[in-house]
Amino acid sequence: MTKSDSDFPAERCGSTCDKRMDDSMEEGKWTILAVFLLAGLGVIGFRYIGGAAPQTTPAGNMSSRTLVGQFRGIALQMHNPGDENHPYEQFIDEIAATGANTVCLVIPGYQENGSAASIFIDQRKVPTRDRIRKIIRHAKSKGLRVIFMPIVLLMNPKDGEWRGKIKPDDWDEWWSQYTSFILRYAYLCNEEKVEAFQIGSELLSTETHTARWRTLIKKVRKVFDGLLSYSSNWDHYRKPEFWGDLDMIGMTAYYNLTDGDKPTLDRLKKAWKPLKKEILNWQATIGKPILFTELGWPNQDTCAEYPWNYYQSERPDPQAQANCFEAFFDAWIKEPKVAGFMVWEWRKSLGQDHSEKVDLSYVPYKKRAMNVISRYYRMPGGGKTATTKPAASTRPAATQPADGSAR
Repeated sequence: MTKSDSDFPAERCGSTCDKRMDDSMEEGKWTILAVFLLAGLGVIGFRYIGGAAPQTTPAGNMSSRTLVGQFRGIALQMHNPGDENHPYEQFIDEIAATGANTVCLVIPGYQENGSAASIFIDQRKVPTRDRIRKIIRHAKSKGLRVIFMPIVLLMNPKDGEWRGKIKPDDWDEWWSQYTSFILRYAYLCNEEKVEAFQIGSELLSTETHTARWRTLIKKVRKVFDGLLSYSSNWDHYRKPEFWGDLDMIGMTAYYNLTDGDKPTLDRLKKAWKPLKKEILNWQATIGKPILFTELGWPNQDTCAEYPWNYYQSERPDPQAQANCFEAFFDAWIKEPKVAGFMVWEWRKSLGQDHSEKVDLSYVPYKKRAMNVISRYYRMPGGGKTATTKPAASTRPAATQPADGSAR
């Protein structure tokens, strides 16, 4: 994405990076009290506005869904001013035309900075629940499967802060609000029969809070009858100890593939061989299929070395971007231990020029990378079932698939 793009940076450079690129949102700083006072303007604070998520009938048989075929999807972010009139349906139509079978809907909850404990929804930026329902239904009407991914964005990050480095002054309060944030959308997604739900994304500093994550997972299981995952950072997927409680291992794919070498197709294919072996050796110890939750390279000449850093270069290189997708899918598209792929990301604005000679962003729209993605997404073989060990959950053992396949 270009530097002028009002996107959230996906915090992809890993736990070793000192400088993060969280966009500073233009709104002023709000305290928890201010969030409460601004509720009439469309700002929802979880502690003060309604507390816990709305009541609904708990989901029944939690093993009623089976992962059949790969998710071959594209992410669509949902946070824009004037949101009720934003053309999400048009973007979904465009995604469906690419050969993708899935859209990943990404929606934020906002946190003031890394030390804040309050999480809130700014409904001047994000769709209302009724609007989200319509978007989900429209996606399904186009034959798309739906994955839902709530994320945390920092409104006014301090130096070096991003959601992977949060350190709230009150962890108990943060977890209470985060739980309400997640359950708010888990209820909705269950009612709309969304196929998979991400319980979090790249929250590195929380990943040692195993008991809290397991408690959250149990709460989500009670209200969401679908597949669950968590989106881990590409260099941090070994850290969480709650993979056994989930249905899929979520991980981003922002690896340094070249160490400064020219990103030729041969070089990139060679780079994926040891990485694939390492990932699959570890995956075998967990027994759950892998969902690549963010798969993308910016249209820049440095994309293969710094895929997480969309500010790295001002020089477009659409062939390098296309080569990165070609090498990745060559390595992974036929891998039976993979549940699917979410390309990062689709366009969010009608007015931006996404031509490959101008646009430096991740968006593959109107670039040669899109031809590569479409070719692989249209390949046969997506109908096979990815297998997994049963998640450690409250699901009745009698309803587990006999072969241990994912739910």
